[in-house]
Amino acid sequence: MKKIRFTDISVTVISHTFKQRFLLAKICNTLPPVAWVVKKLFFDGDDIQVLPMDKAVKKNSLVQSIDVDSKVPLSESSPVPSDVLRLMIKQSRYRFILNFCICRTANNCEKFPHDLGCLFLGKGASRISPSVGRPVSIDEAIAHIEKCGEAGLVHIIGRNKIDSIWLNAGKHDELLTICNCCDCCCLWKMATYLPEHIGSSLMPMDGIELVYNRDFCTLCGACTKDECFVHAITMDTDGVTIDKKRCRKCGRCVDTCRHGGLTISMDSNTVNRSLEHVEKLVDVNMS
Repeated sequence: MKKIRFTDISVTVISHTFKQRFLLAKICNTLPPVAWVVKKLFFDGDDIQVLPMDKAVKKNSLVQSIDVDSKVPLSESSPVPSDVLRLMIKQSRYRFILNFCICRTANNCEKFPHDLGCLFLGKGASRISPSVGRPVSIDEAIAHIEKCGEAGLVHIIGRNKIDSIWLNAGKHDELLTICNCCDCCCLWKMATYLPEHIGSSLMPMDGIELVYNRDFCTLCGACTKDECFVHAITMDTDGVTIDKKRCRKCGRCVDTCRHGGLTISMDSNTVNRSLEHVEKLVDVNMS
């Protein structure tokens, strides 16, 4: 008889309930006691950063304008957001890749590959069932995040209690999650529907600036067509408005814009500050 693992049960439960996450978020907003229970069970202690797409940063920040018609690229060695992931991967004693993305699989995603799953670091990663993925080397882990970036997925990194639960990985401060999210299926699309004290645990990377350049905007509306997973962008005849409270500065809108109407910048110490922040969340060297 085939042994039934806890993780297998979790996958089944998530697959059947995933699309109800927005309803749950709205209930949490309506009934504070429910919100308190949901936070304690699934989000307590969460601390997650959204890393902007490397190509969005390179496109409009690492390429410096000399004048309107001339652009000179900076060095290839210039830091990019995903450097945080590479540095954490190299530090970690354990690395584990899921064979599938639980969100895209549960949501039956039609835009992005289902097999580009999360990467987990830290001692908790050593407890994840082999039925859902595999331990990997440093090189394999780095190749995986690069493949995810090339596919147009956005990386988020941090401590996510719900992953420790469904993967039965032990204490949530022993598991560091690196998700590779699409705009259509990400669990955190529910963030803006959740009460502030829960949704704010998903935060932009510190030192990232998203700027609207009205002089270059053609009002094509491309940036408002589904690419923003938290619906932070609206447009009218006067131009584009960015809801800074909602925006997580993922860079999808910048990647979509073909006219320079939106740009994203990263200050010189962003990667170091992000790395210091993540290192405090989970000791990935723990044996």
